[in-house]
Amino acid sequence: MRAKCYPRFPVKSLPRTGWWLAAAILLIVSGHTVLALEGITEDRPGCVHELLYDPFAGLILVSVTIGESPPLDFVLDSGATQSAITDPNLAAALGLEVHEAGLARGMGSGATRVLIADHIGIRGDGQELLSASLVVHDIGGRLAAMAGRDIDGFLGADLFERYVVEIDPEGRRLLLHDPTTFVYSGGGEILPLEVVDRRPVVEGRVVVEAGKKSVPVRLVVDTGSSRYLTLITKSRRQLKPPAKGTLGASVGVVGDTLVVVSPVEGLQLGSLETQRVETAWMEPFRIPAVRNIPKLNGIIGNPLLSRYHVFFDYHHGRLILEGVSDSPDIVHEISD
Repeated sequence: MRAKCYPRFPVKSLPRTGWWLAAAILLIVSGHTVLALEGITEDRPGCVHELLYDPFAGLILVSVTIGESPPLDFVLDSGATQSAITDPNLAAALGLEVHEAGLARGMGSGATRVLIADHIGIRGDGQELLSASLVVHDIGGRLAAMAGRDIDGFLGADLFERYVVEIDPEGRRLLLHDPTTFVYSGGGEILPLEVVDRRPVVEGRVVVEAGKKSVPVRLVVDTGSSRYLTLITKSRRQLKPPAKGTLGASVGVVGDTLVVVSPVEGLQLGSLETQRVETAWMEPFRIPAVRNIPKLNGIIGNPLLSRYHVFFDYHHGRLILEGVSDSPDIVHEISD
């Protein structure tokens, strides 16, 4: 892993006659033009952070440190309402002070006790990325058994609210832009993005079976899901799994849950269409988050997102998808 921090030009220190020059300075990052004007408050990032990531089992693993810790593998998880650590023993080893904060509900049919560690600094290769309160879960063992390696935590809504998050699957790069200075000038598909309960939501259309009409759907965009697409059975009258399907399981914060795996004929996001998308069908009671997101129909997962160069821009209410050369399958799903 490595990280770079491209510092912003200190516009505030320029004489008034130099303002026009600062306005002309452009920072070119991964082929996209980003306006490098400073005018940010102290709690905003002052540079563009670049980190390399590891794609593994349908997920994006980012190496971070907390305090003087060795490198920790955190999943980039846009579906997590808070950043988190997966193991209370790890929290203890890091010397974090925790306190109880109620129950958590996520994918799965139950709830789990929540511990919180307040005001924890998270760094990427020496650069401070975030200071946030971390949820301390007790799911590390289950995740390791499913994925075949330790997963130490999740980078959740705190990161996506602080930055414009750019994911480059070809370069395996994560770029974190200052939202107050970020300007997009590419030709990608721009989808309206709504943030509900700290989760990103977009609208699209699904064709369940060949010959049938497309159905409008409302979907959480979840980089922490290793499924291509998850649909909530009967969340719309037409959303029912095709007759042929196989049973599978998905790992959630509060437990594993059974799903029926059966592809849909097509998924449309704006003008982008994907054919024969592998889909996990789940009963609504197994996703308690539906109670907090009105008219939710499902989840777009990271394996599908990895076919695109993606920008999460909460501050301008948009999700940007750029096609990747030949749309390679860079990641694979965890086998059930």
